[in-house]
Amino acid sequence: MEEHYDEHYKSEHQPIEVMQANMTNDELIGFLRGNIIKYALRFGRKDDTKKEAAKIKRYAEWLVVAVNGKTINPRE
Repeated sequence: MEEHYDEHYKSEHQPIEVMQANMTNDELIGFLRGNIIKYALRFGRKDDTKKEAAKIKRYAEWLVVAVNGKTINPRE
């Protein structure tokens, strides 16, 4: 993955890691799908479009990982 994410993604425990540990895979997939929809619907209205597109891409990449039953590593 490209290095285009904010500094706050480098903390010790990421929310996505906590969610993976406490949600079923179906729940995690639902969360990821919801975030993709959220960022796509507000595209161009909040942040810079490049930053918003990167968020959509990141959640879509994580969705692929989750659908394949693998563990998301937010630092990659």
